[in-house]
Amino acid sequence: MKLELRLKTVSWILASALLCSACQSWIPKAQGLATPQWAAQNYQRQDQIEVQWKTQSFSFLLYQQQRGQSLDMLALSLTGQQLFKLSFDGQKVEVEQRIDPMKRLPFDYVVRDILYATYPNFAALHTAQNAVVQKDDTIYIQQQPVLKIQQNEGTIELDNLQVPYQMVISTVSNTLEDDQGDHHD
Repeated sequence: MKLELRLKTVSWILASALLCSACQSWIPKAQGLATPQWAAQNYQRQDQIEVQWKTQSFSFLLYQQQRGQSLDMLALSLTGQQLFKLSFDGQKVEVEQRIDPMKRLPFDYVVRDILYATYPNFAALHTAQNAVVQKDDTIYIQQQPVLKIQQNEGTIELDNLQVPYQMVISTVSNTLEDDQGDHHD
């Protein structure tokens, strides 16, 4: 009797875990993210980002830094709390850390959209293999509109048409650069 109860309990736990992991797979893969043309380079940028997704909204500072092949992204709350840390190697997004309220945020889409909006010539890296086309303010992948990008003075507004969320990117002066200014002791 105890063995049968344990087997049912273990089966229930495994089935629950399988169902929970399937929730993330309901969101389709972010087409137009991976690119074989991803090149090693030095790149850094920082922005203030506001995301509205479902009933949640997030506001954070995003630091992007690429040295070599890996682009790292670090998000900090406006009070300095680390919200998430991830890396992108040209093929996939690896989430290293994130707070609970951001567990279900579709990071593949968020990274892809930020790169289309801010990374130099990111759309051009995809034109061959994914049929990526940018017409006016809309990115099309395989003839389907996936992202609207509206450039304003000092801000970029993104509207993801696949996984509905909106994002506003505001440029912040780069404090990551080496301090080469005057030193006052």
